[in-house]
Amino acid sequence: MSVRPLVEADLPQVVNLYWRFMRRREGSAPAELRPLFRELYFENPWVDSAYPSLVYEGNDGDIIGFLGIIARKMSLGGQPLRVAFGGNFIVRPESRSNLAAPRLLGAYLAGKYDLWQTDSANDISRKLLERLKFRTIPALNIHWIRALRPSRYAVYALTRGSSPLMSATLKVLSTPFCSVADGVAAVISANPFHLTESSLHGTELDVETLYECLVEFRKDYSFWAEYDVNALTWLLGFMEHRPARGKLRKVAVRDEKQKIVGWYMYYVKPGSVGEVVQVGGDKKYTKAVLQHLFLDAREQGVIGLHGVVDRRHMADFSDSGCFFTCRGGWNVAYSRKPEILDALERGDALLTRLDGEWCLDPGD
Repeated sequence: MSVRPLVEADLPQVVNLYWRFMRRREGSAPAELRPLFRELYFENPWVDSAYPSLVYEGNDGDIIGFLGIIARKMSLGGQPLRVAFGGNFIVRPESRSNLAAPRLLGAYLAGKYDLWQTDSANDISRKLLERLKFRTIPALNIHWIRALRPSRYAVYALTRGSSPLMSATLKVLSTPFCSVADGVAAVISANPFHLTESSLHGTELDVETLYECLVEFRKDYSFWAEYDVNALTWLLGFMEHRPARGKLRKVAVRDEKQKIVGWYMYYVKPGSVGEVVQVGGDKKYTKAVLQHLFLDAREQGVIGLHGVVDRRHMADFSDSGCFFTCRGGWNVAYSRKPEILDALERGDALLTRLDGEWCLDPGD
């Protein structure tokens, strides 16, 4: 039994491991998952044979464990860093008592990286990684919630974790009440979820404009993700193939002189919650950009928004009617260079859901 680099011939077994034990599904994995895994681990713009994903191979040649690694490029004070985002960590249940998991993690930590990180650890993997001296980063683990249709969002919150039948039944029964209640709430100015028309206007956010925004507005930070137009084009294309999350909407927010003062990206899923990928821009316009985002999402039929907040802007999010929680999808990190962890922990990193593995989840 041994750990070795992932090769393309391993993909059928790896995909089946993912389908059965990560997604907990029966039967064979869908045919479209295999090319998706190939694109993710062999065709992404940061792929480098020196930084492979890993498999644990049994004596009979079967793959019994997998750890997917995406080696992102980042900078600290302008100095280039290689960051290993580890995800889709899977070991067959019958093999979890042997050395598969620790050996995969040992090989992962033996790589020549500056920082090891994940932004989607569950409670079990977070505790495991903390035993390996990873740190949970408070500044990167504050999630925000904004209800746009408060009654419908309340029903959504109440039915999370319930059976699909019970959830669907309650939503159907509550729809007439929710429609009336949300309609009344929308026109009452004293309502904490009330939205007023924005003085800004939105235009389609293309890849070149997004790249320019990321370069322009990272100047106040010491740590950030490095991109070029080709990498962003690939990344957004991959993210758009996530039907479970909805349609990816990208908006540049402009003032009356057509100057870009901010931007946002989120998944539109009418009748459900939209997951926000990124909100950025001039800090003087944060509340105005949020107002534009909330109005846009409500017009798209979204009942609420979830995202991860930049700690520097928590007051603006709070003033805009957002609530905060640490609800999992943990961001944990390890580095042998203390200055890197210091930058993350003091909130001096411009890192969003665009910059890790959250946006690269293969999904169902």
